[in-house]
Amino acid sequence: MNSSLKFILLIFIPLFSFGQEKDFYDLDNSYHEIYSNLKVKSLTVSTKEFENGKLKEEYIELIQDFAINGDIIREREFYDSDSTDGWDVKYKYNDNHQTIRTEWTWLDDKDQDLTEYEYDSDNKLIKSCDYYKSTNATEFLLEECLIYIYRKNRIFKVKTAENELKNYYKKKGDFIFGYTANKKLKYKYKNGEFVYQNMDSIIFRYDRNDIGQIIKTTKTDNSGNLTFSTVYEYSNGLLTKVVSKDKNGILRREEDYRYEYYE
Repeated sequence: MNSSLKFILLIFIPLFSFGQEKDFYDLDNSYHEIYSNLKVKSLTVSTKEFENGKLKEEYIELIQDFAINGDIIREREFYDSDSTDGWDVKYKYNDNHQTIRTEWTWLDDKDQDLTEYEYDSDNKLIKSCDYYKSTNATEFLLEECLIYIYRKNRIFKVKTAENELKNYYKKKGDFIFGYTANKKLKYKYKNGEFVYQNMDSIIFRYDRNDIGQIIKTTKTDNSGNLTFSTVYEYSNGLLTKVVSKDKNGILRREEDYRYEYYE
């Protein structure tokens, strides 16, 4: 898996798994605080997919395991009812509750991807490196390292170890705008929360409640035409149900969230 795909997945795993997340650069696992408070041990997501409003497929999409402090320690996600199609991710953290390592195993071909994160004495992310190992290989090979440059206590630029610009960020009022090296707007944050992403021909927008949890996402084309919308339901702060409909309001997908707790 290339670094761009992993970068996207790192953004969307917390987004679609929990309906909430902080700035993905923080990597401090802060969106799991509620899991610690409620002593969540595991999460299982059951998904139903519909076609023309009728049930097409039903399967377990996501299984996550948590430490007692709320850290996610393992995640298994599946694309469909074929349990060999998906990935298995393991997480490690430092003493400051920050992610220092994610190890991905792809269930179909058993290839592996590894990302390691480095922080400075002020607990700021300063470097991340991606590695890849094929099924038959014995060692991980370095793919790319990213360097995070700060201005006014926030990330200003992201460059490769070879000094190639990848992304840069500008703050205006309550918003932070993220751009590609060729000055294309890719991300928007409001009060530190992710609210917009431009995936070239697809644009995602995220509405949040007062505590930052996502309550609705919309997917449009570049002209603003709605193609998909998703609403999120919560109980006691935990995501319980996600419902997606197409542009005509026809049901396309339902996710039910079930939790187990530490005693």
